[in-house]
Amino acid sequence: MMKRVRISRKSLRVAGDGLEIPLFRPHVAADAGAALGEVLTSGQLAAGPKVAEFERALGETIGNKQCLATSDRSGALTLALNLAGVGPGDEVLMSPLVCLATSMPVANQFARPVWCDIDANTGMLSPADVARRITPKAKAIVLYHWAGDVGPLDELSALAHRHGLALIDDASAAFGAEYHGARVGNTVSDFTVLSFYTANQLATAEGGALFCRSAAHYEAGCLRKRYGIHQPTFRLANGDLNPASDIPAAGYNFAMTNLTAALALRQLKASQAVVNRHRENGQYFDHALRGIAGIQLLQRAISTQSAYWVYALRAERRTALIDKLHAHGVGAQRLHLRNDRYTCFKSPALELRDVARFDADNLCLPCGWWVDDTARERIVDCLRAGW
Repeated sequence: MMKRVRISRKSLRVAGDGLEIPLFRPHVAADAGAALGEVLTSGQLAAGPKVAEFERALGETIGNKQCLATSDRSGALTLALNLAGVGPGDEVLMSPLVCLATSMPVANQFARPVWCDIDANTGMLSPADVARRITPKAKAIVLYHWAGDVGPLDELSALAHRHGLALIDDASAAFGAEYHGARVGNTVSDFTVLSFYTANQLATAEGGALFCRSAAHYEAGCLRKRYGIHQPTFRLANGDLNPASDIPAAGYNFAMTNLTAALALRQLKASQAVVNRHRENGQYFDHALRGIAGIQLLQRAISTQSAYWVYALRAERRTALIDKLHAHGVGAQRLHLRNDRYTCFKSPALELRDVARFDADNLCLPCGWWVDDTARERIVDCLRAGW
């Protein structure tokens, strides 16, 4: 049984974006400083035993032991694309409504994102539209779990399997989310990416993780996350470099540091309590915001449990509502800009009807661990009064 951890709203005095109820606020465990101090005095700041310890602990939490701790989210996603065989000229099917940390790894593999439409009721990638855009150049599908909700994994997994594609989850906002009772990271996807960026439920400033479904991908990932080096044979018994140790496939420098892992271990202990409070607030908003004129709530499948990174919805006259919320000290913004607008992707013009609809009015509200009962009632009252 997981030990219950009490979340103290006094644990961090950060104003976030300067608003009284900010959209994001990192939770820092009370003993985080001690954890960092131990590593700093050990002298093992980069490589060290805390990384493997964190991988084991996180793997147990998610239910998938094939876990690779990485330097950041984009590193984890780049590694997944590489393991999936994505390279120059290949195509990766994805929504344009994602973070740049999701889309840039595709460009950095010299592949091309193929922008697909979404379901405007969820913000998630549309399996039907993905199916229409698959070509012989396609190698992978990237599913971004919008705002901590869970996307159509079964449908996309079946589609990927039918066409010989890899399915990669970007669950950077969905730490703790569940699908058919299993944690995201231990479902039907070939790869799942987590983020421990400062705004996430488990925050380490920067950091990420990659979960692999197959043992072969996991074993290859162990090598490629650190230059392709086989660590057990890279050095001789006396510590000198081993000239007989080979590197059969080139790798990256995406390994998590010992310092980050030490912080991540302490943060992991409190993570379930953090996720629980996000979920309590999100479910409160599910009921309290229902029926408010100008607000359309998103749909969430009953087979899922959202992590409610933020509370996502659609709002008429979005700019006016953002201005009103800010005037009342409440953080709010659209979640992401369309990535197909950026010149660097050299994307052909596509008419993505539901992306356009959703992009015009998507909005997110704070629902994290720092939002107490009084604060969430204040947010609801503000919306009920109109704008």
